[in-house]
Amino acid sequence: MPDKIVVGVDAAWRRSGALDWALHEAELRRLPLRAVHVVDESPRLEDIAPVKVDGQVIRPAPIPRPDRRMVDELEQYLAGLHSALDLEADVMVGAADHRLAERSASADLTVVGRRGTGGFSRLVIGSTSESVAVHAEGPVVVVPKRWQRAKHATAPIVVGVDRHDQNEAALEFAFEMAAVHDVPLWLVHAWDVPAPYTWDPPSASGIRDQWERASREWLDTVAEQWHRKHPDVELRQELRQSYPVVALLDAAESTDAQLIVVGGRHHRMPRLMIGSVARGVLHHATVPIAVVHERRSTGKPLSAAW
Repeated sequence: MPDKIVVGVDAAWRRSGALDWALHEAELRRLPLRAVHVVDESPRLEDIAPVKVDGQVIRPAPIPRPDRRMVDELEQYLAGLHSALDLEADVMVGAADHRLAERSASADLTVVGRRGTGGFSRLVIGSTSESVAVHAEGPVVVVPKRWQRAKHATAPIVVGVDRHDQNEAALEFAFEMAAVHDVPLWLVHAWDVPAPYTWDPPSASGIRDQWERASREWLDTVAEQWHRKHPDVELRQELRQSYPVVALLDAAESTDAQLIVVGGRHHRMPRLMIGSVARGVLHHATVPIAVVHERRSTGKPLSAAW
């Protein structure tokens, strides 16, 4: 069973908001934390000199010295927190996205940093972060660079729900997060009238009212069902006539949300493991995003999905 929080770290871990976010979550959940640094390069021979232990020559794992120093500094930092939790730093060799996705199988929660590009208010996510969010198991949280968690500690959480997708995993995680952080949860549902129904302007108004009413009734039903399961969570609803990605981003901005939660895997094809809404939010949100996948039950290794 998943029993730890895994966070990906690199040389910029002091400036990244991911480690701070993961540490705080580990404290709230009383879970062990593994800060994982992945070396994605071939080391030089002089960096992997053999050592002798009890008369036996052992060649250490091929980890370059700068990476070893970084992990040593990270271990010292974690030890200096004097936490009662089990906090460790691990180093691995390979492709960072593959390794972190593999580690997610045994993680209650996987956290990665976001390295956006460009000077726009809504940035483009880095390839490693997106790949982990696509291929990992369970919930994956992508934290923007320099995200200041403490400034948003009391802010609400926003979760997107859709009539055509399975929402259970994302909703369960969103309610759990809202309960753990003791903050309100906003259920956001976007709707619109299909284009063919708008071709007749005289009847378009009536059709719009019908779709809005049906969407409202559906959202009320979802909210009622889930609030019965989690009565202690302060639940709010927002219905928007909009494209889902825009609705979620606008709702997060208007509520100053600390987290956006979206469903992840809706397909079983290797290259279609994330929906268009999740991908759109990943590319444009400026707050942490949780992409929540249903865990595999096939027992197949993660490598089979690449």
